[in-house]
Amino acid sequence: MTDSILERDRVDLTNCDREPIHIPGAILPHGAMLVLECDTLRVLQAAGDTAGLLGRPLAELLDRSVDGLFSREQVNLLRALCNETDLAKPRHLLDPALRIVADQPLDASAHRVDNALVVEFEAAEMGNMFVADPLAAVQQMVEGFGSAASLYDLCQMATASVRRVAQYDRVMIYRFMADGSGWVIAESRIPELAPFLDLHYPAADIPQQARALYLKSWLRLITQVDYDPAPLMPTLNPRTGKPLDMSYAILRDVSPIHREYLRNMGIDASMSISIIVAGKLWGLIACHHNSPRLLPRHLRAVCELFGSMFSLQLEAREKSEQFEARLASRKILQELMLNLAGVEDYAYGLTQQTPNLLDFIHGGDIALDGSRGGGVAVRVEGEVTFLGTTPTRAEILALTEWLTSYMTETEGIFSTDRLSEIYAPAKAFTDVASGLLVIAVSRDPSDFILWSRPELVETALWAGDPAKPVTIGPNGSERISPRKSFEVWKHTVRNRALPWTPAETDSAFDLRVSLLQVVLRRIETAGRERAKAHERDKLLMAELDHRVKNTLANIQALVTQSSRSAESVTAFVEGLDKRIHSMAKAHSLLTQSRWEGVSVEGLLREELEAYGSASGVVALAGDDAVLTPKSALALSLALHELATNAAKYGAFSVATGHVAVKWHVRDDGGLGLSWTEAGGPLVVPPTRRGFGSSLIERALTLETGGRATIDYRPGGVVCDIVLPRASLVKLSVKPVAKPEPLKIEIAQDAMPAAPRLLVVEDSYLLILTLENMCEDLGWEIVGPASRLDEALEMARTETFDAALLDVNLDGEMSWGVADVLTARGIPFAFSTGYDQTDMLPKHLAGSLVVAKPYRLDDVEHRLRQMMTASAQLTA
Repeated sequence: MTDSILERDRVDLTNCDREPIHIPGAILPHGAMLVLECDTLRVLQAAGDTAGLLGRPLAELLDRSVDGLFSREQVNLLRALCNETDLAKPRHLLDPALRIVADQPLDASAHRVDNALVVEFEAAEMGNMFVADPLAAVQQMVEGFGSAASLYDLCQMATASVRRVAQYDRVMIYRFMADGSGWVIAESRIPELAPFLDLHYPAADIPQQARALYLKSWLRLITQVDYDPAPLMPTLNPRTGKPLDMSYAILRDVSPIHREYLRNMGIDASMSISIIVAGKLWGLIACHHNSPRLLPRHLRAVCELFGSMFSLQLEAREKSEQFEARLASRKILQELMLNLAGVEDYAYGLTQQTPNLLDFIHGGDIALDGSRGGGVAVRVEGEVTFLGTTPTRAEILALTEWLTSYMTETEGIFSTDRLSEIYAPAKAFTDVASGLLVIAVSRDPSDFILWSRPELVETALWAGDPAKPVTIGPNGSERISPRKSFEVWKHTVRNRALPWTPAETDSAFDLRVSLLQVVLRRIETAGRERAKAHERDKLLMAELDHRVKNTLANIQALVTQSSRSAESVTAFVEGLDKRIHSMAKAHSLLTQSRWEGVSVEGLLREELEAYGSASGVVALAGDDAVLTPKSALALSLALHELATNAAKYGAFSVATGHVAVKWHVRDDGGLGLSWTEAGGPLVVPPTRRGFGSSLIERALTLETGGRATIDYRPGGVVCDIVLPRASLVKLSVKPVAKPEPLKIEIAQDAMPAAPRLLVVEDSYLLILTLENMCEDLGWEIVGPASRLDEALEMARTETFDAALLDVNLDGEMSWGVADVLTARGIPFAFSTGYDQTDMLPKHLAGSLVVAKPYRLDDVEHRLRQMMTASAQLTA
């Protein structure tokens, strides 16, 4: 055993955050695992019940090819998977009815680790009601979500849906709090169990490396607590000499500490579904069972997809609530600014007029007598104006002196719900200001607006004493065990206030910007301009609200229609992903034009770029014409469906195929567009109309008043589209000048043998994605650097062949890093989600830009082009 695996057995809860749970060296005993060398399909390592599931004991599998174990078709599939560059996560591999041993149907999955193919096997469950139609389970689980009155109602519905389909004794939604602790906010259980609802759990119950794995894998299954792990043989990969990284392995052995923790809770089986919101671990859907429970693979896939969809629902719900709160505060902000136009003393205007700063942001709860439990103080040039209940003038002045130095590294805004923990003198006035929200009203922090909230004394219910998360084991301090007591423990929380919401801190930021730009400059026409801006903002907010909700409704409809027409869960996920990316492309083009319109040619090039529009596979010709936003969105989806169909069955599916797209402005002022495929396989007309055909023919008619006809000719599909005059916002029959694209031949001998790539990025998930890409390509990562100072130091001192620079590093732009690389003659590309047309400064205009979200094949291709061009220039 390696030192890291030996260390795993010595881990206790004093250092469990360092337990190497990603390299356990064993799997769950009900399954089997083969680790195959990609070049030869030789079995490097094996574990589990290979005799029962595969008909061969471990000794007969090791160091042998799988040719005699699987059929020719299955071996060919394994070879194809070995050549895939994006297979970090397990993919369902073989048909559920596969039988290697008689009367033993199997399920299997595969993923790649260190240039090896990891194949996992389990006995298939063919008797479950959803095995033939897992999408029906997904539809049942999400049914009624749109009617949930609140976020917590939505969570309660989710627990009931998961328990109904997965059949666990208890299902909870466990939300992570700001301090890392967990809180059970929803629960569905059998009547015999005591409730866990509203219980809190210490942060130590789920260590950091376990939370990192929850971010990587949506689902984690423990079939039973008491079992003997099946060791991986041999322990180390004979090719690499390292233990196998099982971060993504479905059968990965469970940490003995976690199993002991579950045993202490009286749980015999569990499943965890990650809830990921905005790239962060929001919480878990935790499932407990009092007896062993092996969830069939198709239901695990359903639960994993449900976790993804539920996470999107949560994120949309939270953003909607924040958006509504922001709209309300913007309305008050406009009125505040209008009122300030007529007064000289803005501190007086903000506190003594209606509305005032407490109307804008509530300092505390409403008391029984109708008064507010918080207050606000405004300090300007040493003078303090009060409203509501606040600390004394002397306490405010001392507090602002401390804030002057404390806030120098902030963006002019600061908030806390536990002030006394970072500012000791605040212990004297926790009854009026345990919580504090501050904005600096001048460019150097000296004048402030301070909202205060009183202490909110509350009793939290904990599952056991949070001060004693561990117990001493039988070997004394050599082994510390998880706590055994989960009895309800009441803990009174003092010196803390109601936390400030993101909407409140955003509103405070808006006020600061307004004060800096308008009030402090005291423009005489501020009143009139603010009134006009107020009306413009009302229209803008209303239009934005309409667009956001309309987009959400379109995505909801795509989910429903895609699920109806998909043949499998995988096809559903892939189809939905591609359709949403198509909508995103059209939205990006509209954003660049400020939603005024999109050129027909630009839309076509954006949609068809991946199919070779610059290499003769696609031929474009037509008039200069610009579509309205609604028509552009409708046409983009139609083009996506045509291109997807061509990639699956038509001209794009073979090397000899090509597509011609021609368009012209008609005599009646409308637009005519013709899509013609040739050189592809023989076309056979479909026997039924699918969602894609319906979308092309009906969507254009209903949304634009135009029409579309599809002709399935033997030589290739022909689609004729006519849009009415109202679909165009700019007409010109003069053809568009089409510059020849810059072609850079990728000469492999001009590329470094093992390129070193400097990665500057502050998103953990994107760093992981790029690391996986480079690992698959045999490239080496330098860094990564997540802060500007780190990036500048590496750019000056490290040796590398190229760089990929995130434009915005936590608010700091990476232009300085690009300047260093330019001086050194090292090629680089920016990565960004900004509008690329006006994002770069003038001296960096024309630099290569890779758009987010990433398509890894595009990232690889652009980086290769960049390094090849640089090598050819310096040769």
